[in-house]
Amino acid sequence: MRVYITGTTKGLGKALKKEFTKLQFNVVGLDRPEYNLNNIDKYIKDDFMVYINNAHYEYAQTELLYKLAEANKERHCHIINIGSVSSDGDRKAVNRYAIYKTALEKACIQLSLVNSKCKISLIKPGRIDTDMIKETIAPKMDPREVARAIVWTAIQPRHINIKSMSVDILPELD
Repeated sequence: MRVYITGTTKGLGKALKKEFTKLQFNVVGLDRPEYNLNNIDKYIKDDFMVYINNAHYEYAQTELLYKLAEANKERHCHIINIGSVSSDGDRKAVNRYAIYKTALEKACIQLSLVNSKCKISLIKPGRIDTDMIKETIAPKMDPREVARAIVWTAIQPRHINIKSMSVDILPELD
C-alpha cells in the first residue's frame, strides 16, 4: 500500500515515515524546501491509498487538501491532514499558525461531507517535542506517540472514517 507523507525530514513527519515503514507500507516522502502555493501541483498524487498532509506552510496545506480531494474523489483512498489543537482558539494572542490550521480544519469538515469514496480525516495534535517548539516550556508529546495514533487512523477498515481526532498530553499528574 502506497503512503505519501509531506515533510518527512524531521519531527512528526519523520516519525510517521518510520511507523508506516515498520508496518511494511510503501512510504514516499514528499519533502519541500520550496513548498508553497506556487508549486503545489507537483504534490498532487493519484496512486496512493493513504496521503498524510503533514508539511505546514501558511495556507498550502489547505490548498493541497482541496486539490487532492478533487483529484481523488472517485476512488477509495484516505487523506489524513495534520492540524493542531491551536485551531481551538484557546490562546490569548494573535496566532497566524492557529488561523492556518483553522482553515485546514474547516476544509476537512466541508470535504468530508461531499467526498463519498475518498476518506478525509483531521488529526489535531497538541504540543509535540519538535524543533518548532523546542523553546516552549510545557509538557510535550513524543512524535512517535502521535505518529502511532495517525497510523491507527489510517489502518481502519475502508467503511470507517475517523473524521477528526485530537491527540494531546495530560498535564503532569502527581
